[in-house]
Amino acid sequence: MKKSFKGKDNQRAGPIALNENSCQNTRGEQKHDRARQKKTSASPDKLAKKTLRYNNSEEGISGKDSGSGGKIHGVREGAGGYKPPEDSPEKDRTKSLDSTRSFETSDGVKAYSKVSELLAVTVVKVIESIVAQRPEDILVTPEWICKLHKDIAGALFPDWAVRFRDINVQVGTLIPTPFYEVPIQSRLFCEDLKTRINNLRDDMNALAELLAWIDWRFAWIHPFRDFTGRIGRILLTAIFFKLRLPPIETASIELKEKEKYLTALRLGDTGDLTSLTDVWLNRVSKVLGK
Repeated sequence: MKKSFKGKDNQRAGPIALNENSCQNTRGEQKHDRARQKKTSASPDKLAKKTLRYNNSEEGISGKDSGSGGKIHGVREGAGGYKPPEDSPEKDRTKSLDSTRSFETSDGVKAYSKVSELLAVTVVKVIESIVAQRPEDILVTPEWICKLHKDIAGALFPDWAVRFRDINVQVGTLIPTPFYEVPIQSRLFCEDLKTRINNLRDDMNALAELLAWIDWRFAWIHPFRDFTGRIGRILLTAIFFKLRLPPIETASIELKEKEKYLTALRLGDTGDLTSLTDVWLNRVSKVLGK
């Protein structure tokens, strides 16, 4: 028998609203943006006793240990990225990528480590603002997603951290959707997410399937030049809160678990989300299955 995963007071979260507009800029704005079965369960009573406390330094959201960096125009953020093929020249380059890369920011050239520290602070503020709302008031739209990116990186990168990417990127072995399709793909993502949440079955397998789909699909669209991984993990945290769930791990720092996750993401690109669903089922079970 499949048991409930519903959150506090057994209330279903309110619907996710969608706005028809995307984060495209008009010509009168900055630049034109031309336009990604195991069975386990937890009872409602157990879950209702869990406090909706979101640790601001939640593992996997930001910071150097989460591997959440990534090369602009190139390699996806570590924990949300892809390991290069064994025979790829990129493999050796990415080993020390975080320690050697630098960014041209509004405050001059900064090393990755410094940028990561600054972003960790803004990520905390963004998460605080999300959980300060009522869960049912969280509205996932393309504009909201763009605002997340602006809020965490806009001060450092005002030229491009305020809108969807306007370049094509390659993420390890994956070539994400072309830049000109990002606005429509993001809108469709929000519409699909709304439908999936409104029709979510009340069991943990269904929850894991939803989280796996969100995780993979957002990364596949790869809507921003950089820091897409951070935004994806903030988005997942917002979904946990909206569904009245306690915080759940969004990115493991354990090498074995990270490799398993990256392999599951690659399989997702082939249309097989089974392994990624298992990864999320394990994460969910650690929090809700006790």
